[in-house]
Amino acid sequence: MDASRKGVRRGVVAFDSDGVLLRHMFLMRAAWHVSPLTWLRVSWLGLFLKLGRIDVGTAVERAYALLAGCTLEELLAVGETMRLTKGAAEICEDLRRSGYLVVLVSAGVPQKVLERVASRVGAQAVHGVLLEIENGRLTGGLLEDRHSAKGKRDGLERILRRWGFGWRDVTVVVDDASNRQIVDAAWRSVGVNPERPIMHAASFVLYTRNLREVLEFFPEGYKTGITPGWMAVRHELFRKSIHLCAVVVPLLAMFSKPLTLWLVGLVTLCYVASESLRVLGVALPLFSGVTWRAMRPAESRGLVLGPILFGVGIWLSLALFPLSAATVGILVLAVGDGAASLTGRLFGQTVLAYNPQKTLVGSLTVFVVGAVVAISYLPLGWALAVGVVASLLESLPLGAYDNLLLPLVSAGTVVVALALV
Repeated sequence: MDASRKGVRRGVVAFDSDGVLLRHMFLMRAAWHVSPLTWLRVSWLGLFLKLGRIDVGTAVERAYALLAGCTLEELLAVGETMRLTKGAAEICEDLRRSGYLVVLVSAGVPQKVLERVASRVGAQAVHGVLLEIENGRLTGGLLEDRHSAKGKRDGLERILRRWGFGWRDVTVVVDDASNRQIVDAAWRSVGVNPERPIMHAASFVLYTRNLREVLEFFPEGYKTGITPGWMAVRHELFRKSIHLCAVVVPLLAMFSKPLTLWLVGLVTLCYVASESLRVLGVALPLFSGVTWRAMRPAESRGLVLGPILFGVGIWLSLALFPLSAATVGILVLAVGDGAASLTGRLFGQTVLAYNPQKTLVGSLTVFVVGAVVAISYLPLGWALAVGVVASLLESLPLGAYDNLLLPLVSAGTVVVALALV
């Protein structure tokens, strides 16, 4: 029997709807239903809101004024067409079964539409916008103050009192600045793909396309065999699969080194642009999806240097060293560093005394990979020396800078060895 049927009360999880539980913004979809011109005018309101020229209450009021004349049935039909974020229904079910009260809140989605969404995901309470309707059609006016940041906070507080909870029991899962007041009031907050104000205010920040990954912060919510430990391994597998893509760089360089340098530099610059925009709360299409999935929660508050230094390390290795040496350096980074991270997580019981973040198993993995790669170009003794150097360097507490130094030092060691052979 699940926790909710036993009467266990763990607390409240409140999800913002637009952009978190729902993949897109309801008002934008409703405006498009009216006409492309209305959609364009609502888009301008959204832009002014993002720029801080108007507050969320004003933006929502003006948007619904543009929707005057629509029927509630039309808005309900728009709501039915909106897709849930991947994992939305699953996370709500897991949390509810574990004893949490699941609440949906929104400063822009009508109450009736939000109730329909709640029935799709199994949420127990909602707080949405109340519309003024005459003769079956929207007048463009709103009832009560449910569409401002304060109105959202007050509405959630009323739900808490009704169910016998307080703010100390609440975790909010949000993305934009309209939630700042409930973020400040709640015991815990999770910013999912957040805008800049939430990025710095939330207790935790998570970049993901799968809302179920929020369960990382609710380990008791797992009901299908996924554990936080396995999620960490799965996440690391994705990160290192990106590292592994670098093995194609030496192959490309065999055909054209200048073209390869140009491609590596371009990809690195694209990542720099993506990260710069993310820190400002803006997502770069295509690139952001990959970078978000690869990020660790601890990295998500500021500029993530690891991939930048990864690209720079590969570029410099190709530019500074002969292709044979550069190949060793790049493969040690792409294969050795990735394999060390995975074996360390899966099998690493013994940590290094001078760097508790690294394991003996991980260091041995780098040694083996370095020696195996280098033996294609060097005698056995020198190949083992390359493995030792790579292993020692990787074990040091260098943070993201090992992505820069590991290929350069490994390639440099090969150059020295070739000169001495």
